[in-house]
Amino acid sequence: MILDNKSKTIMNALDISELAPEEQEEILLDLNTLVFEGTLLRLIEIMDEKTKDDFSTLMDTDPGEEVVTAFLEERVPGAEKAVEETLEEITSDILATVE
Repeated sequence: MILDNKSKTIMNALDISELAPEEQEEILLDLNTLVFEGTLLRLIEIMDEKTKDDFSTLMDTDPGEEVVTAFLEERVPGAEKAVEETLEEITSDILATVE
């Protein structure tokens, strides 16, 4: 999952443009992790029992983010919408705290 255009809004709101590129990247990676984890929680809530069991089995193998994302996109309807909602929520929360 990539933050794309929202990352610019967040970077401007946090005023991190003065930071070193490595620090900016670290912050964006942290935000990406927040979006991923927030989305994951949303999707687990809407999974049926079979999908939850399969997901649990998958997670026992310590898969990479790409594998988890592919599973979610394939098996959970509304995965992309959940990403958008999570990203919007996090962006709103960040903007509310810096304004």
